[in-house]
Amino acid sequence: MKVRYLVWVILLALAALWVGLGQNALPEGPGRELVLQKCQTCHEIGFVTRERQTRERWDSLISEMQGYGLKVTPEERATILDYLATRLAPGAAAPAPAQPQATTPTAGASVYNNCIGCHQATGAGIPGAFPPLAGHVPEILAARGGREWLIQVMLYGLQGQISVKGASYNGIMPGYGQLSNAEIAAVLTHIATQWGNALPAGQAAFTEAEVQAQRGKNLTAQQVLSTRQQLGLR
Repeated sequence: MKVRYLVWVILLALAALWVGLGQNALPEGPGRELVLQKCQTCHEIGFVTRERQTRERWDSLISEMQGYGLKVTPEERATILDYLATRLAPGAAAPAPAQPQATTPTAGASVYNNCIGCHQATGAGIPGAFPPLAGHVPEILAARGGREWLIQVMLYGLQGQISVKGASYNGIMPGYGQLSNAEIAAVLTHIATQWGNALPAGQAAFTEAEVQAQRGKNLTAQQVLSTRQQLGLR
C-alpha cells in the first residue's frame, strides 16, 4: 500500500510541473490509450501540457514513475515514450482548446474528478497521505481566514505534515492555478456541501471574485502550510 501512495504522490508532483494544464483531450496517435490507462491513476488525463518536453526528459520522467511503482513492460514503456516524445514534444501542435464549461454544481463535481484519486469519491482521503474533506472542510471554513486559505491551497498547493482530528497526513498537493476562477470557485463550493458538509451560517458559495483576490500572491506550498498552522486547526 505504501508504494501505491508514493505513485499517487509522484503523479501529483509531475502534474504540478506540467505548465499550462488544460482539460483538453490528449492528441490522437499510437500509444494514446496506453498513456490514458497507465497515467490516470490519480488524474483525469484530459490534461495536456503546452510546455513540451524532449524525448530525454520524458524518458527520465517515466523512469521516475517506474521508481515509484509504475508497472509497465519494456514494450509498453517504449510505446508510451514514443507517444510522449512525438505528440508532446517541443514544437508539437497543441490540441484545440476545450470549450469553457458553465459554473454550476455539476461543473464543480466535474472539476472534483481531478481530486478523486487522492481525496476519494467519498471525501474520506487516504490515511497517512491525503486528508479527508468530509467533516473537515466545514472546520476550515469556520476558522478565521479559513475560506481564503482553501482558495490558496487550490492556487498554490500544500506540502508538509498536517494533522486532522489527531491523525497525521504528509502527502503532496499541487497547485491548480491553471484552473479558471470559475472552476476553483465551483469545486470549493462542491467540497463544502458534499458528504454531509455544509457551509457555516452566514457563508455562501465561493465566487470568482474571491478566487481572483488570492491570485498573484505567489505563495509557496510551504507558506500555505504555515498559514494553516495559524488557523489553529488540529
